[in-house]
Amino acid sequence: MTPEVILINRPAIDFQSLLGITLKVLGYSLSRASDNVQREMSDAERFLSCLAAMRETPTLAPKLLSHTLFSALVVAAERDMTDILECCSGMAFVIADTLARGIQCSIISGTLAKWRDAVASGCEADVEPQVRFAFNKLLGLFTDEHLNLWTDYCMKQAPDNITFLLEDKRK
Repeated sequence: MTPEVILINRPAIDFQSLLGITLKVLGYSLSRASDNVQREMSDAERFLSCLAAMRETPTLAPKLLSHTLFSALVVAAERDMTDILECCSGMAFVIADTLARGIQCSIISGTLAKWRDAVASGCEADVEPQVRFAFNKLLGLFTDEHLNLWTDYCMKQAPDNITFLLEDKRK
């Protein structure tokens, strides 16, 4: 079975309060950088931009990724689900057997920092193709949210010609 993966929970940010109060107490708008972007930004991307603006050096530091939580619904074969959850080590999850024998449904929740690590782990060469497929899909879903968290990685075509591998450029 090809795993199915969708994002079911994204951060909901009260930007009106965040920007109003921080403008008063900091004397500058946290949304300066995001206001200049010529495309629609996801709330998570905009929030990370605001967090970065609070720092002396307004860059997206890895610690900022711990401020946003995403949840994914994953449906996969039982043997693949075990590997998927192993890659998501440290995240909260709920799992249930489905009506179809040998298929499980799980909701996995974690910070962007945890998802970044899980996707990188799930897209390595030694990962089973069906599991890698699930993490490739997650990579695409986060990229669709304009959250390209894998700039330190090189994406290469896997030998199966279906999935991609992420290789750490820093190694």
